Amino acid sequence: MQVNLDFYLAHIHEGQWFELKDPSKGHFYENILVIDDTKTLPSKEECEAGIIALQAELDARAIDQQRQSAYQAESDPLFFKYQRGEATEQDWLDKVAEIKARFPK
Repeated sequence: MQVNLDFYLAHIHEGQWFELKDPSKGHFYENILVIDDTKTLPSKEECEAGIIALQAELDARAIDQQRQSAYQAESDPLFFKYQRGEATEQDWLDKVAEIKARFPK
């Protein structure tokens, strides 16, 4: 998922608190209108930094989910085989290391 200004603004406050001044002009900072007087629009610089931080957070979550799925599908079965004596501990550890390398944090 790609974080944009609208997504970031929707993320920082609940509910519909902003809209576009003129929808025909597009989704950019100068075209944002705050419609909830209990909320304030962060500065353009704060929005830019917030977009970057939120994108990094979402990317990290996606990697964590992919890594977790890979552990369940690939390394967990090897671990159980290792416990039953059907695979070596090193087989299992190698798979864990491979998954960590494939989905770095």
